[in-house]
Amino acid sequence: MKVGESLKLVDKKWVRKAKGYRVCFQQKVDSELVTEYCPGSDDKPLDSDVTTWRLAWKLAVSTQTEGDDIAEDEMVNVHVVDDLGDPVIYYATNKAEVYNPKGNKEG
Repeated sequence: MKVGESLKLVDKKWVRKAKGYRVCFQQKVDSELVTEYCPGSDDKPLDSDVTTWRLAWKLAVSTQTEGDDIAEDEMVNVHVVDDLGDPVIYYATNKAEVYNPKGNKEG
C-alpha cells in the first residue's frame, strides 16, 4: 500500500477532532420552537468541550421553568454540538446529554 492510500484510509476511519464547540438550544418565538446557538454561527466557537458543557448547563438551569409549557425566555433541549453541528457526547458520562428536554427536538 502506498503512503497516500494509507493516509486516506486513516483520515476516513480516524476519530476526528472537533475544531470548536457551541451550545445548541431551542427557544419559543411567536409560539414556535426555534433552534439557536451560543456562540452564534457568525462568532468564533469555544475551544473546550468541557467549558461548553458547563455553559450549556448554566443556560438551561438559569432559564428553566416548571411544568411542560415552554416559557418565552426558556432554553430547552440544550446540548453541545461540534463545528459540524453534530452532537457531542458528554465527557463526564460518555453518553448523549440534553438539558431541560421539552417539546419536539429538531435541529
